[in-house]
Order: sequence, then C-alpha cells, then structure tokens
Amino acid sequence: MFATLVRLVTRKKTEASSPQSHEIEGDSPPIRARFDAAQDTAEFKNYWASADTLDANSSASKGVRQKLVARSRYEVANNAYVDGMVQTHANYTVGVGPSLRMRTASKGFNALVETEWKKWAKAVKLRRKLWVMSHAKMSDGESFAVLKSNPGVKHVVKLDLAVIEAEQCSTPYLETGIEGYIDGVKFDDFGNPIWYDILPYHPGAAWHHAAWQAEQVPARFVLHWFAMRRGGQNRGIPELRSSLNCGASSRRWREATLAAAETAADISVLLKTQMTPDEGARATKPFTQIEFTKRMMTALPMGWDAGQMKAEHPNATYEAFHRAQVSEQGRPKNMPHNLAAGDSSDHNFASGKLDFTPYYMQLDVEREDGSDLVLDPLFEMWFEEASLRFGWVQIPGQVPAHIWDWPSHPVADEGAKAEANRTRMQTGQATLSTIYSEDGFDFADELPQMAEDYGVDEATMRKILLHTIFNDKGALASMAQAENAAANRQPQETASNVA
Repeated sequence: MFATLVRLVTRKKTEASSPQSHEIEGDSPPIRARFDAAQDTAEFKNYWASADTLDANSSASKGVRQKLVARSRYEVANNAYVDGMVQTHANYTVGVGPSLRMRTASKGFNALVETEWKKWAKAVKLRRKLWVMSHAKMSDGESFAVLKSNPGVKHVVKLDLAVIEAEQCSTPYLETGIEGYIDGVKFDDFGNPIWYDILPYHPGAAWHHAAWQAEQVPARFVLHWFAMRRGGQNRGIPELRSSLNCGASSRRWREATLAAAETAADISVLLKTQMTPDEGARATKPFTQIEFTKRMMTALPMGWDAGQMKAEHPNATYEAFHRAQVSEQGRPKNMPHNLAAGDSSDHNFASGKLDFTPYYMQLDVEREDGSDLVLDPLFEMWFEEASLRFGWVQIPGQVPAHIWDWPSHPVADEGAKAEANRTRMQTGQATLSTIYSEDGFDFADELPQMAEDYGVDEATMRKILLHTIFNDKGALASMAQAENAAANRQPQETASNVA
C-alpha cells in the first residue's frame, strides 16, 4: 500500500512539472511585478549610492553621531530660523514644567507628597534642566542626566540631576564585536541597559585628558531621553538631520541675492556706445573709472550714452524659495510654517489652527516619552529617598500611583475652547478633573482655593460649578428626572432582593 501511495504522489508531481500541463489556450504570461525604487538605473544609481543595510546602532555610530551633532549645533548657532525652532519647541514641550499629581486613596498623603516634590523641584531647578534636556534632544538627538547626591540642595532630599551632553556618554577605546556593548551603553541579554559609561568631563573641555577612564554608572542613575525611530536603536541622532542642508542652501541663496543687488548698486553709471572711433565716438579705455559729484550736470562724450545696471534681485522666486526652505527645516518636528518662521501674516485663523494639529500630536508623544524616560525614573529615586527622610511607608519595588500634568497647549480663541469644554462636560465626554488636568492643574488642589476665594465651603462650590455647567433648564430638568428615577428604583430593587 505504501508503494502505491509513492507511485501516485510521483505521478502527480510529474504531471505538475510537465510543460503540457500549463499549455492551456488563453493563458497569459506570468506576472513579474517590481518596485521602481529597487532598480539600479543609471538615472538613480548615484542617488541611492549612500543607502546601507546597517542596523540602527551601527548606522548611528560614534563617528556619524559626532559629525551630525557638531553640524546640528553649528546650524542652531548660525541659522536664526533653526535656532528659533529649537527654542520654540522646547518652550512648547516643557513650558513652565510638568506638575506631579498623586493618585493614591489618601488625599492628605497626596497633598503632602505633591508639596514636597514641588519644593524639591524648585530647589534643584528641575524645570530649567528639563528645558535644557528638551533642547538638546532636538539639537543633539539625545540628552542625558546623571542622578547623584548633592549636599548643596536646599531641601531635605539631597537628590539632584546633572545634565550632560551626548559626548560625555562614551566608551574610550571600545573594542568592536563585543555583544551587547555599544559606545557608552552596556546591555544585558534582554536589551536592558546595565550601565552607562560616563566620562568625568566633556571631551571638548579645556582640561580633558585622553587617558581618562569612563565611570560605569548603573542604568537606574542615568536618565536618557531620545526619539526611538528604529527597532534596536539605543542612541539618538539630531532630529533635524534630514533638513540640515537646507540652512546652508538658504544662506547661499541669501548671500548670492545680496551680492547681486550690491553689485548692481555699486556701479552707479555705465557708459556705452554702438559707434566705432572711425564713426566719431571718442576712444576710451575699457573699465575706466570716473569720479563725479552728486547732483551735478554734465555733458557726455560724443557717441556715448549713460545707463545703470538693472537690478534683477531679489526676483519673484526669492520669497517662495525662502518659505519652502523654512517649512522644510521645521517639517521633521511637524512644526507649521507660521511657527517655524515666527510669522502668521499669510495665514488665516482657520488654517493656523489646522496646521497646529499634527504639531500638538508630536508634543503629546514627546511628553509621554519624557514622562516614561525622565520623570518616572526620577520620581522613583526621589520617593525612595523622601520615604527615608520623612518616614513614609513604601512597598519595596513599588511607586505610588501618580501622573504628570504638562502645561496645556496654547490656543488662540479662549472663548471657543471654553464653549467646547462646556459641551464636553454636558455630554459626559469629560469631567472637571479632566479639563483641569489638560490645562496642567489638579482640580482637587484648585477647588479648595476656589471656595476660599468665593467665601464658601467646598460642597457649596461644587454646587455652584454644577449649576454653572448645566445652566439651561433642559439639562437641569433631565438631571432631576434621572435623580428621581434612581430614587424610585432603589426601593423596588431592595424589595425584589428581599423577596
């Protein structure tokens, strides 16, 4: 029986491989699809010459990062638009700094922790350091902060963070081929950082010594903020890398335009003639310079005409080219043109709001990264020390529930925002706690202050806010009906449960 099965399978394979089996009338030739970008044509072979198949860490090697960082910093220092973009983005991302909001069941404990955190953050100038880290993340591609004890901190908790530049996280003389070890970072078998190699000083410092050894700082004491764009990426590269060359081309265009205008303005008068000396024109040496007095009247030599060079710059394409360059420079961060250029003169109100939507989404993503990579690890270390200092009870390895309230995105029409918030609350899409959190505040903290300002207790203040939100008769009537229906249902449910 087994031999019979083998013969049947062999015969089917032979029939399938036979060319006659495909010779069916009307069959079309096999389709051979391809991608244009995968072709090595003479037209595009030079364009794709620099494409590689390296992994994320090899592509962003130490040499590549050093060159990109140096050029990015040069562009920020010499291009007013890029300088403004980087500062503006840091302002929008960090602003006045995020606030801690505790989410435990004890309101008193929440208020106590938030108060002490706020005092400590003020003592170590946390907002200022977060702004520097956000600025470096965009300019250099990554930012680092090392956690250490600082006896100079004017707070019971002596934890502090020292912001360092990317070059200071480096491994001198790192041998190639060491698994799980890249420049500046050592990983375990699961890809988790074990330690960071931190140099005692910046390699570009005046007192830097080439023979210095890096300190292996445990990963829990290092905050590393960068945008992860590829799987396996562990070091950041400047976020404006794709548009760095735009700054150089913009400056060349500007200087060329200015030079052309100056050349046209420097030559006040040109003398020209179509006559030859034989026809009567007086001979003169080419490119002869003649000084003359302003507003004088003079007679030209016979056969000569006076004229000026026609200024061709700036031409009609200058403004369009300049706008395109600025827009391209800000595009890697989804920054709209009016924000990148600092000019909304050619934007209407609707387009200005629409253009900011992708940028605000970018900010939200970066803020979440900042919470995960910087604030949460920082709070974990802070709470551990604060628990020892203040005698708080802490479950080992656990951090109390908390969130971060970042500053709200600025809006141009406060009235429209307020009306939208009212609609969201009336329809149940948001609560007062949600609205306050979006604006960077904690409603539980603001309510007592609000009640004190109005001279009422908190319960009365809540009723005032309730009637302010649902101030139309229809909404109040619906709420009253819902309350009455709930009250009538309760005795019926109780009776049925008893029965």
